[in-house]
Amino acid sequence: MSDWVEQKKMCIVTAILPRRTSNEVTEFLLDKPARFLFELGARGTLVKDRWYQFLLPVISPEQEIIQFLLPHDEVDVIMEQIVALGQLRLAGAGAVFTHPCGSFVATPDFPVWQNGEHTEAGLSMLKFKRNLVGIAATVQTSISENVARAAIKAGAHGPTIHYCEGRGVRDRLGILRFTQNPDKEIIRVIVDEMDADAVFEAMATAGRLTEPGRGIIYQMAVSRGLIKLPGITESARHAASIHQIIHAIDDLKGCADWRATSNLVDESKSSGGALSFLGIGTRSRKYLFDLVRITCTTKRKNLDVLVAAALEAGAPAVTSVFGRFMESECKVTGAGVRINRELGSLQMVLPKHQVEGIINSLRNATDEHELDTVAIYTSPIEKVLTYLG
Repeated sequence: MSDWVEQKKMCIVTAILPRRTSNEVTEFLLDKPARFLFELGARGTLVKDRWYQFLLPVISPEQEIIQFLLPHDEVDVIMEQIVALGQLRLAGAGAVFTHPCGSFVATPDFPVWQNGEHTEAGLSMLKFKRNLVGIAATVQTSISENVARAAIKAGAHGPTIHYCEGRGVRDRLGILRFTQNPDKEIIRVIVDEMDADAVFEAMATAGRLTEPGRGIIYQMAVSRGLIKLPGITESARHAASIHQIIHAIDDLKGCADWRATSNLVDESKSSGGALSFLGIGTRSRKYLFDLVRITCTTKRKNLDVLVAAALEAGAPAVTSVFGRFMESECKVTGAGVRINRELGSLQMVLPKHQVEGIINSLRNATDEHELDTVAIYTSPIEKVLTYLG
């Protein structure tokens, strides 16, 4: 039986960077502070600032998502280093943000960053933006572009999209499982708190996420970050884009409240918008609040065992994400190239009363099958929308 290691006050740091700058950030993190990184390929979303842009395919610049866990006290210093190396003060350069773990437990061989390990850092001098919200939608690959366009139109930056596999409903269909495609994509945006509702509703409507088998969308608080992801590309007719101007005014005023407008429509008498005549207005939607996301990170070869354990314990659905497991102490070739392992990450959004049972099931499966390099951690989820039957 594994002697599981528990850590408190851990945070998840995520950086979204163009591929041209991600290597320098990765090397810095692995050479100095980080014990491990989870890196996966993704693509951004750009639309042209033209009236006919809806007739054109979106532009999808290559991106890398870099994610790792570290103690709360180390977060700001390391994020500042990422900003400097990734040149994130420039418009369109990428993003870095963090949110806390509710709980964290791992097998002894999982490379956890110990508090105070990066002693050379000193104090952070960069003021990161607060009052941010992260929104993630898991949808069929065929409609991910429509959902991304809807997010941009509602005021978000260009969403980051990456591949995943959906498990749950399909696993319970038996011989009919071939009728359900497991290939899905996750669409992520980080927006100001005041823009969150509009972006959330736009993405949910575009993805038709209240219909059976369409997917799920959820919202979680982001502690702080710096978001400089592009969304609209336009010709250089002006010295700055409208997005740069808005961000500059936000910084000057110290908040985004100046963008709020008076609601001229009496919502109590409103029929729910242009889609209400179809019976799919936002007022009729049933939301779930105050849930928890469980993430289980491990070697890719361990995923099937842990997915089966989660589903057997009552998880309604599991999303599998695949990437590279990069360790600071990994083997290096004679040419200086790191030899990385394939990593898998399971994600489940659950009511609070199910969390303990699912975590215990994952731990028991790990011990029973003698799996190694397993970490299980939780994050609070504010709001969820999906098909409820």
